[in-house]
Amino acid sequence: MEEIKIIHSLDKGKFLAMDGEVKVGSLGYELKDRVIYINSTYVDPEYRNRFLGKRLLDQCISYAREEKFKISPVCSYVVKIFKKTDKYDDVKVI
Repeated sequence: MEEIKIIHSLDKGKFLAMDGEVKVGSLGYELKDRVIYINSTYVDPEYRNRFLGKRLLDQCISYAREEKFKISPVCSYVVKIFKKTDKYDDVKVI
């Protein structure tokens, strides 16, 4: 097993968790009016409990901060994470 890499597929609106050439997780979004709407996160069952969902979200947060975008969590996982902490308040749509 290789180290899991997170890549941004800008043209598809996704962040992908890749184990070599195999996609093992994804975070999907739509960008509209400088707001990233995170609408899905998925991690392959064999790769769960490795914080891949969190790593995908952190990459999306970094991208939003770099581009000065806001984030609107739609997917239940991201909604839950945003409710648990205030460390994303700078990018969260109020």
